[in-house]
Amino acid sequence: MKNILLLSLLACLLGCQPTPSASTEGKKSTALTDGEQQAVLLAATALSGQATAALSPDGRSLELTVANSAAFTYEPDLVRLHASRAAWVFFKNSGNEKPGYEQLNVKAILNDTTLGYTYTIAELTQVQSHYGAIEQVSKKLIEGDYEGLFSWFNPTEMSSSSVASLKSYCTELEPTNGKPEGFDFKGFSFNKISGGTPTLNLAGQLRRSIKPSPLSITVDLTKPELKGSVLAMQFAY
Repeated sequence: MKNILLLSLLACLLGCQPTPSASTEGKKSTALTDGEQQAVLLAATALSGQATAALSPDGRSLELTVANSAAFTYEPDLVRLHASRAAWVFFKNSGNEKPGYEQLNVKAILNDTTLGYTYTIAELTQVQSHYGAIEQVSKKLIEGDYEGLFSWFNPTEMSSSSVASLKSYCTELEPTNGKPEGFDFKGFSFNKISGGTPTLNLAGQLRRSIKPSPLSITVDLTKPELKGSVLAMQFAY
């Protein structure tokens, strides 16, 4: 039963995101080799290395195990971020139908330790629905549209600020790092601020003309609209 479910999932992922190392042309989903399963799983998690996927005996959890990933090796302090991104990308690439499992466990195997992280389907759904906020923030930074960027922040939080002060903050790194040119998502985390307001932190790397810088935003999950939900932004993870 596990193999049938995994092959169905792999078949769906093959349809969603084909890779050069795992061509689907002329292959049936029931005839995937171990190497093809590896390629599909890695494409589905946006990580390199070796990957396996297995359903728990009760079918409530799907465990993704990733080993020998360059992301874990070269950025060991960001393993939690990379694991969260892997979970979200896997969930997103699994298609529009709600999965049968309730949570996705990511096991990150490093040289000297193994780290595990759990994400519920409800959490991954929230990330998917709020991802547009960091897309828009990074886009405004790349375009240099600081007035447009200002409008994405919570008005209450920005009541004592201005477009001019936001522009000043956003351009501080340009002499050393250059102007923003692109954005790569790194991952997310859930938190609560004073008063118990639930928030979502979305983080990534802002590609610049000289050298990249981190970028993260904090989104208020109680806000019904994305625009105006950003509570904070910083050039750090």
